[in-house]
Amino acid sequence: MQTAHSIRDSLKYRDISWMMSGVDVEDVLRRLSVKSVSKVGNEFCALCPDHNLFIGKESSDPNWFVNPRTGETVCFTEGRGSNLLWTVCRLLSCPPKEAVKFLLNTDADIDDGMLAISELKNRSQAIRAKEEEERPAVKGLDTIQESIDKRYISAIAYQYFIRPPDKKPTNITRETVDHFRVFERTWGYYSGRAIIPFSMKESLVGFCAVDIFGKNQWLKNHPLKTEDDYKKVLYPMDFISGECLFGFDECRKGADLLVITEGARDVMKLWQEGYTNSVAVLGSFLGDKQLMLLTSLAPKRIVLLFDGDNAGRMATDKLAKKLSGIYENKRLVPCYMPLGHDPKNMDRAGFEKIIKV
Repeated sequence: MQTAHSIRDSLKYRDISWMMSGVDVEDVLRRLSVKSVSKVGNEFCALCPDHNLFIGKESSDPNWFVNPRTGETVCFTEGRGSNLLWTVCRLLSCPPKEAVKFLLNTDADIDDGMLAISELKNRSQAIRAKEEEERPAVKGLDTIQESIDKRYISAIAYQYFIRPPDKKPTNITRETVDHFRVFERTWGYYSGRAIIPFSMKESLVGFCAVDIFGKNQWLKNHPLKTEDDYKKVLYPMDFISGECLFGFDECRKGADLLVITEGARDVMKLWQEGYTNSVAVLGSFLGDKQLMLLTSLAPKRIVLLFDGDNAGRMATDKLAKKLSGIYENKRLVPCYMPLGHDPKNMDRAGFEKIIKV
């Protein structure tokens, strides 16, 4: 059994605010037989239940307070702070996982993966609210929304999604392009590019602009620029890719399979070939907010499917390592594309050979 000292030093349980939304504090105090419980403002106060462990005698004054939002406790008689989980550990002489079960009033087995998922889910709402309050929205989304509503797209742009210049064919159909509300920009900074809008929970949150004419044509149109200046895909300057999962709104919660890939066109092709539960991290890095979004989808299995190059394989390994603390091997399947191939170049038969779950 862990000692009080080792529990106090455990970083994992120093902050239990992530679980408190699922804890009925009044019921917990009743089950612990805590005496003289009353409500003072938003907090509970009572006789300190483990006073005798530190002072050697029972508490006589209701100077022990519990914050139901954070789970923090303080005994003003002793001048000692703690939290509700450590209090349960001391009173019931149980390890932290059993204390978690007691607090949540469940008989289900609690493992580290379940704790991690629960923590991410309960933290996400507060983090999202704070970030939305502090961070300004991506600029220019109003004009993007207007362009989506009017939606102009030429035959050249449609052809790009079938066969990009100097690239392997993707054969992304017009129906798929229309489904994802792609449009063409013919003026301004994003002139000559297909705009792929990003929606999260039915709200427009960003976009990428993909050059539809290729590098050689771009250099002809910009004679003062060099190859180093060329960007195949452009994002708005204030867009944070680590906070968005392209394809999120297309996914079902609790699905048998979720495919995680790199780019928006990869998701478009996967969706077209029947893998409708697919998301793109828009790069090779998975941010903490993206991880929270993934856990909210609660898939039974996850397949990692990045580009078939060294960068894609490194991204697969890094992401598999990051997710391994939450998803065990049977639920997390890293797949490696053949060298020189990308998901957007594959058809359903090719996907079925690679995605073996």
